[in-house]
Amino acid sequence: MKIYLAKHAGFCFGVKRAMDIATKLIGEDNVYSLGPLIHNPQVVEDLEMKGIKCVKELDEIPKGKVIIRAHGVPPQEIQQAKELRLDVVNAVCPYVKKVHNITKKLEEGGYQVIILGEKKHPEVIGIKGNSENAIVIEDLRDTKKLSNYKKIGLVSQTTQSKEKFGELIEELEKHTQELKVYNTICDATEQRQQSAVELAKKVDLMIVLGGYNSGNTRRLAELCSKETETVHVEKFSDLDKKVLAGKEEIGVTAGASTPDYLIKELLKELKSYRVG
Repeated sequence: MKIYLAKHAGFCFGVKRAMDIATKLIGEDNVYSLGPLIHNPQVVEDLEMKGIKCVKELDEIPKGKVIIRAHGVPPQEIQQAKELRLDVVNAVCPYVKKVHNITKKLEEGGYQVIILGEKKHPEVIGIKGNSENAIVIEDLRDTKKLSNYKKIGLVSQTTQSKEKFGELIEELEKHTQELKVYNTICDATEQRQQSAVELAKKVDLMIVLGGYNSGNTRRLAELCSKETETVHVEKFSDLDKKVLAGKEEIGVTAGASTPDYLIKELLKELKSYRVG
């Protein structure tokens, strides 16, 4: 088998930044992450072993430092952390923070804010927290159900696909007199999606590596599956080896929260694997 790695794969700027911030706090007492720092269970488990505990609610933290995850949180949670006298460490991706600021300005300008994203995803929950009346839509079907508004402002979860974003713009124009669009899909997402799709067109199988709870990783798998057979795994041991049978060329890509050591492990195992 020939194995190819997509040109852009693995940690993005925002995830690397969050990891660098957290790593500097290893060894200190009473350090917590509000929710998983990034969407990769292996990384979260490793941080737990090194003393950075992951909690679901701020009330679980008796004292100390709380790291605000790369995905961001609603501003109300930041305020609550301060009221609890916790030391807030901001590891929010700057691109996500930019979406928060745009959302606030749109609402202040009288626009009905529309967010393209996964309704239950922490990044989307954080973005929505910056607007009292924002509406989250997940796809074109949701968009068609919208009422009409005088002014609409559109933003996106940073890891959505450019293709889906474009479809929504065309539909939203039918629901308003004025549509203000901010393409808040980050460059790293576009790069990873584009390089993954280009590789998928040339191989017999694509392996997408990353957390099952990672939205950007799931979208990579979705896009690749339109071009060739695709599987999504968190690590090599999760891979059903039967899919390798008869494959001559295999492509590999990884989500933005996938650490380099997992990518190297997968490539090493694939190169040494013998089918049958």
